Amino acid sequence: MICSICSDKAEGYHFGAISCAACGAFFRRSVSDQKVYSCSNRQCNIAHDPTKRGGSCRFCRFLKCVTSGMMPQDVKAKRTSSSSQNSQSLHKTMNPSSVQLIDEILMFRHRLAAERQHFEVMPSSANRTTLMLSMHREFEMLRRVCLGCPFFVQITEHLHIPFVETGSKMMNDPLGDILLLLYVFETCLQTGARGGLQLDRLVLPNMLHVDLSDIAFNEFLECDIQTNIDPFRHIQDAFGNLVRNISRLIQPANFDEPILCILLYKCMTETIPINYRHRFAEVNRDSLLTDLNRVDSMAYRSVQDAAPLIHHGTHRFKEAIANLS
Repeated sequence: MICSICSDKAEGYHFGAISCAACGAFFRRSVSDQKVYSCSNRQCNIAHDPTKRGGSCRFCRFLKCVTSGMMPQDVKAKRTSSSSQNSQSLHKTMNPSSVQLIDEILMFRHRLAAERQHFEVMPSSANRTTLMLSMHREFEMLRRVCLGCPFFVQITEHLHIPFVETGSKMMNDPLGDILLLLYVFETCLQTGARGGLQLDRLVLPNMLHVDLSDIAFNEFLECDIQTNIDPFRHIQDAFGNLVRNISRLIQPANFDEPILCILLYKCMTETIPINYRHRFAEVNRDSLLTDLNRVDSMAYRSVQDAAPLIHHGTHRFKEAIANLS
């Protein structure tokens, strides 16, 4: 067998791809140590060469790892044994009401994932036009699925939600903020799962990505290469914040699905304006968090740390998108 990354002799499958032990170890270290790589060329030769000193370009090597099928989410984060044990038994030790709500949120996330399978997957670089088109399509799907979900209807019961015509502006929708939160949440998860942290790129739910180097971001803006991007720097920074802060926090925490569901529910209930929040939704949220703290205090702290960053990142992303429209 030949390593699909460097063409050296392979030893088997590592993280989803046929590779040599060296490339497998490189990939594992890159993810677990949260390395960030850069390359101006992005087309470097990474074939194994024992005579070459210093090794191959790390950015291009990691990119080849990802495109060859290696999955960052298969690299286990560095966690304490007690935390790992608690996460595995979370469903068994939490209260029945908490487990029921987590299951509802989990089914909701699975429904969203199933709906996205009908989308055309585009693992390519985005520009501002394709980003906006993909966001409109995503928002239409999110709105349709959300309004058929019992726990979501309860959260938003006090909001006036009229029919919104297809093609209307996303942020004119009363559900705009909460739909944007769902979009940002999934984007951060995909960025961590698809190596976006190491490659300094934002990975969208439909697998489009936005590279954040200056040259690549010029292409995203559909500007001439000589164009000064300083007026757009706040957009680049907002995208970079999702990669370097939120995805960075979620990736090493290695949240299990139940904990991700609790984090999402906390963020969703907090996104509803306080005057329109459903009292039972707040009670359910507080009960979930109390139960999680009892079972796994480390996971509880991770959720508490992540939620404000997600809210802040969503607000900055909203401002950035408004300037792209």
